[in-house]
Amino acid sequence: MRQVEGSGKLKKYNKWVSIIIVCGIFGIIIGVQLNTMVSGDFTMLYKNEIETQELTELKKTTEDMKIKIANFRNRVEELEKERADESVSLKKLKSTVDEYKFLAGYLPVSGPGITIVLESNIEANIAEIVEGKRYLINLINELKVFGAEVLSINNYRIVGRTEITLAGNHININGISIAQPYIIQAIGDQNSFKQYVEHGTILFELMELDGIISNIKFSDNIKIFPLTREKPYEHIKAVDE
Repeated sequence: MRQVEGSGKLKKYNKWVSIIIVCGIFGIIIGVQLNTMVSGDFTMLYKNEIETQELTELKKTTEDMKIKIANFRNRVEELEKERADESVSLKKLKSTVDEYKFLAGYLPVSGPGITIVLESNIEANIAEIVEGKRYLINLINELKVFGAEVLSINNYRIVGRTEITLAGNHININGISIAQPYIIQAIGDQNSFKQYVEHGTILFELMELDGIISNIKFSDNIKIFPLTREKPYEHIKAVDE
């Protein structure tokens, strides 16, 4: 009988121990869950705060970049405007330089005009006659009077400082020897040149008397090459106005 009573007490004791253990386990589980929930809420709040701060900083950086971009755009527009103004000045300067190059004979030109070929009607050198009686010089000067803008002799450009001289039995232009036939080309008003040939001179008649034939042709497109050689300036200098 005693064994039975002791066994019952042990069973009751084991039952209470089991209940206590189960309650403890539930308590631990509930505590862990509550701790996790509180920790999770705190982490979420902290994370949201960081994201909000990062977003604010990003917005500020974006605004700063917009301002910098606007400043750069304004600077680019200013530089483009300065460049445009500079281009206008450079264009004007280039135009002036080209004008002086044109007047000095350093640019090729073309236009309407007249071609006059002087040659002998016999097998003879006419250099001495042409230069001795100044036929070539007079012809050049008369063409200028009748509006010749640009002239050449045997494809050598004639400018204000061009020398036409007799050297032995041939003619030199700026020290370069040329041979007959002498081909004179002039760009200018064709009507004026026609008036010159028909009524403005007796030079062609005088040359014909000396055995010099003049072949004359008018053209709408005469090309004259730039100056190839000219005496250098050695003794002159610019003076301030």
